[in-house]
Amino acid sequence: MLVRSLRVSRKKKMLLNLPCWEQLLPAHFYREVLLMSRLVGVVGSRSLPASFSPLVSSLVSFFLARGFRVASGGAVGADSFALSALLQQGAASSGVVFSAWQSASGFPALVRPQVSQFLSSGGQVVWGSASPCASRQQAVSALLGRNQRLVSACSVLVAFLFGPSRGSLFTVRQAVQRGVPVLVFLCGGGASLPADLASRCFIFQGEEVIKSW
Repeated sequence: MLVRSLRVSRKKKMLLNLPCWEQLLPAHFYREVLLMSRLVGVVGSRSLPASFSPLVSSLVSFFLARGFRVASGGAVGADSFALSALLQQGAASSGVVFSAWQSASGFPALVRPQVSQFLSSGGQVVWGSASPCASRQQAVSALLGRNQRLVSACSVLVAFLFGPSRGSLFTVRQAVQRGVPVLVFLCGGGASLPADLASRCFIFQGEEVIKSW
């Protein structure tokens, strides 16, 4: 298990310095990832506090600068922060949203304006099977299927966990089982990884970043 605490100077409080990630991530991470197709999945808790948005944005910037496309699931929280980062950086065409829904009306109300802007700016959506009026069982099945499709497409996964994060843990487990390198940020609320996952992920203590700003 690799556990690292990140501390950032006040001068960098709006965005992590990109070369910092090159120093923090192990060399074998690059050997594994850079030989694969360059699509990074950004997932995480719907309840992830907005104070973590700059952290998500910094990772999006890091991977975009290295020729990666950025994928997310179109949910509130971490997914929304990743989508916002793509839009703010004028990089919608380098993004893809894996949707559980058949149309944009299925997305959470808070995310729909982002998705609309994302599509109009050249972003790609991979549509799912659930209709906006789907039953809870159908919606849950479609959401899990969305996560599996996202993991299957990615060469690396970044997860921001806050609280129980059951859906995100499912996605992390899927990635580990497929041999996809996974970066996990534990962002508070009692977030943790089961021992079998912790030993196979690169783990960062996300709260330490916020405390340092």
